[in-house]
Amino acid sequence: MLFEATHKHQASQCPLLTSEGKGMLKKLFSDENVKSTGAKIVAGYMSCPADTADDHKGFFTIEADSPVAVSKFFGQMAVEVRSVQ
Repeated sequence: MLFEATHKHQASQCPLLTSEGKGMLKKLFSDENVKSTGAKIVAGYMSCPADTADDHKGFFTIEADSPVAVSKFFGQMAVEVRSVQ
């Protein structure tokens, strides 16, 4: 099944602004994390860091067995998950 996971955060709190945030993203999108959740990243787009608006947005198309698997993949990162065709 295909899912669209949408993420939003304040530009001032962008993970790319700190080494800890960059490390978190590197771990999140690591091959190990992807394989452990059974998710497959089909596409991913982020408006940061180039976006200077108040909010940065991310759009991820994920192939997974369920929305629970998508949420598990993103861990602590808050995402809205919707089934798409």
